[in-house]
Amino acid sequence: MSERSMSTWLVAFACAVIVGASSAAFAQSSLTIVVPFAAGGTSDISMRAIAGTVEEAGGPRITIENRPGGGGVPAAVAVKDAAPNGQTLFLANYATFVVNAAMTKNFPFDPTVDFRPITTLFSFPLMLAIPSSIDAKTVPALVALAKQKPSGLSYGSQGVGTAGHLLGELFAKASGAPLVHVPYKGAAQGVVDLVAARLDMMFIGVLPTKPHLESGRLRALAVTSRTRLPEVPDAPTTAESGYPDVNTDFVWFGLAAPAKTPEIIVARLHDRFAKALTSKALQQKLAEQGVDLGASTPDGFVARIKADTARFGPLIRESGATR
Repeated sequence: MSERSMSTWLVAFACAVIVGASSAAFAQSSLTIVVPFAAGGTSDISMRAIAGTVEEAGGPRITIENRPGGGGVPAAVAVKDAAPNGQTLFLANYATFVVNAAMTKNFPFDPTVDFRPITTLFSFPLMLAIPSSIDAKTVPALVALAKQKPSGLSYGSQGVGTAGHLLGELFAKASGAPLVHVPYKGAAQGVVDLVAARLDMMFIGVLPTKPHLESGRLRALAVTSRTRLPEVPDAPTTAESGYPDVNTDFVWFGLAAPAKTPEIIVARLHDRFAKALTSKALQQKLAEQGVDLGASTPDGFVARIKADTARFGPLIRESGATR
């Protein structure tokens, strides 16, 4: 065989290997998405609904594997070390990739080096809720009340590094209001104390508080989305209330694969999940729970992670939060 013929054969062989690898990855009957949260929460429910839509469109059977705990780090490490063949993916999220990375010493991975982000999938806003016994009907009135108290007001969160915690930090910084952070192990415990007026305020989802809003025990002062929410139509946005930087643009969830996953596999995964997000039935189903769907390009997802890290890293370190 001549040198030229050998070169041609090697190129053809390499192409066959690549095509074969990608075909094998997508001829599979199933793939696993590791979710770093307990079953039954908004993120878990949303991921399962999206996975179901992918399956209905002819995709592989998708298994959702819940691995809660440790801020999502153990689950992320397990996916990072998985075979880069597109069969094991991670439900990447702002808390694991941005918040924990900023407040944990010797963090075990770099989100944009040890993973290949594929696409964002969804996000959901929170609202600023207070007990109805507090004499404040607007956000400016609440800020004025906080400034009148020597010790300020208390605000609960779903835990250190959660969206509720970061929103409280952003709100305190933007308003100059003295606030005392009270972290809980989840939203449910915080809501109990909020309803009992043992807390002054909390950034919380609409669903966990809806019965208390309807009973009048809680009052929604603002929502952290860019537009008002149908569930609480009378609550203005934080921007309308004078605090445009206090929003949940950073609360995102998406898919990421191990770093060495071939680009052709990443592209196929992106196309499948991005297409699923255009389903009207899926959009309607998740909109009822306050969930917004939205895909990004892989590179756009990388850029978002880096931008949020630059924005929130200093804020997290200033707050003194550690894990």
